[in-house]
Amino acid sequence: MSEYSSIVRYQVGAGIVLMAVFILLGKYTLGASCLFGALLMAAGSWELARRVVASGGLDADGLQVSLYKGAAIRFVLILIGLATGFLLGLNLPAIAGGMFAAQVLFYVVSLRRFGSEARD
Repeated sequence: MSEYSSIVRYQVGAGIVLMAVFILLGKYTLGASCLFGALLMAAGSWELARRVVASGGLDADGLQVSLYKGAAIRFVLILIGLATGFLLGLNLPAIAGGMFAAQVLFYVVSLRRFGSEARD
């Protein structure tokens, strides 16, 4: 799981950087919203990593079922997170921006880290 934790740290780091930029601009709510969105994506990535590690002994069909269940759970958790952010008075477009930045980092870091393994 430690190989996946660095990806989660990158995602949280993206949220912190976005938050710092908005705080420097005096936009505290936008900064908190970006961090919140990045944390939502980091939590989803952590859950995905946990599920992949836990399903190491499954056959292909079992792994597929496990990943589909995980995707459904992450989708519901993101909806709950967005509703929570809205109820906290956060800015939904800024939450989406934080989510987007975290997912871009997830993609880039995963591609660099695991892309060469997939080609072997």
